[in-house]
Amino acid sequence: MKCQGCCRYKQDYSAWRPKLGAEDKKELGLLITSRDVLDGYGYIKTIQNCGEHFCKFLNAKTNECGIYSKRPFECSFYPFVLSQTPEGVKVYVHLSCPYVQDHLPRAVFDSHVAYLKEFFRSPEIREFLSSNKQMFHDYTSYAPELLHLFDLTFL
Repeated sequence: MKCQGCCRYKQDYSAWRPKLGAEDKKELGLLITSRDVLDGYGYIKTIQNCGEHFCKFLNAKTNECGIYSKRPFECSFYPFVLSQTPEGVKVYVHLSCPYVQDHLPRAVFDSHVAYLKEFFRSPEIREFLSSNKQMFHDYTSYAPELLHLFDLTFL
């Protein structure tokens, strides 16, 4: 899969970088054992190239993810994000994503949001999220870039 907008950051310490949960770490195994892959907080490190910071696993020349088949939950969930706020966990969509800009609002987007609500009702997903809370970011400082979709009341 080719990544055109995501996987690139303004700073090497960007909060938009994926943070790995326990399941992600288990899935990636040997790929993340080196200290040059994850920072001390569990975020994937970046590589700087021509003034941009790229995900460690993104091939900047081909725009392909080197771990696409095993990509972390946050990567597969994007442009939707889970945000840990003082009020609880909220589901947002990142309005800066070119795909979102092209498809919002449309029936296909609304259909996907309905699918996500059902997805989060699954006992397996609830268990996964409950045991991987360390990967949730607080995106409240990015509020202008986000559209709130719904809350996850079970967390």
